[in-house]
Amino acid sequence: MKKMYLGAQLYTVREYMKNEADFKETVKKIADIGYKYVQVSGIGDVSPDAIKEATEANGIKVILTHTDSKRIRDNTEAVIADHNIFSCDALGIGGMPYSHDEKGYFDFCKDFAPAIEKLKATGKVLLYHNHRFEFEKYNGKYGIEIILENSDPDGLKLTFDTYWAVAAGIDVPAFMAKYADRIYATHLKDMAVKNDKQIMTEMLTGNINFDAILDVCGENDILWHFVEQDEVYMNAFDSMKISHDNLKARFNLD
Repeated sequence: MKKMYLGAQLYTVREYMKNEADFKETVKKIADIGYKYVQVSGIGDVSPDAIKEATEANGIKVILTHTDSKRIRDNTEAVIADHNIFSCDALGIGGMPYSHDEKGYFDFCKDFAPAIEKLKATGKVLLYHNHRFEFEKYNGKYGIEIILENSDPDGLKLTFDTYWAVAAGIDVPAFMAKYADRIYATHLKDMAVKNDKQIMTEMLTGNINFDAILDVCGENDILWHFVEQDEVYMNAFDSMKISHDNLKARFNLD
């Protein structure tokens, strides 16, 4: 089993990254927690050069991003050039940019195929981030399966959000094992119940069986894992530290 890697999805601390000065301070705080890898997402007016400067100064590697889907589709070369500045080979989109139905999935695959080819030619990959709605079935296929079956298997992979897959009610370890070669990275956040409502919570403080999920990842060489908590009920950096420390204590994560 290969060593797996733990990163921070910066969307969790998006309120602290509105400008370049704040971004620089936020990256330092993330590094001080112990994270070595990040996903750049949810940033304000921050240039690629500022991303490079802040991450390199703090020993942080940018593994993937969330980037505007229309810009990836329509201005692929410019997006590639931006990512080359901070040495990142995985360009992610945060969700389906078309209608959440069968037609939308097929349209997405068709319209993004040229961009995917351009990315592949430069050694990069497009990542699709799921929520819950992609697990609605159409003629026996999940929406997410329509994407996977109608896109280049080397050019499009998943940033697989385990929380939303659990929320959809699927057998998450089984799905991940089946499509392991299409999963580039995971998003990790736990699920708890408070006042009879489902909420997001810090890793290993909720009810999701991450032992089973991380076991499947280790067995299938799904190596990159990013703490992401869309909604936080405490200081966001404290939340990121709890998740970091809990995961490092239980799993073999760098």
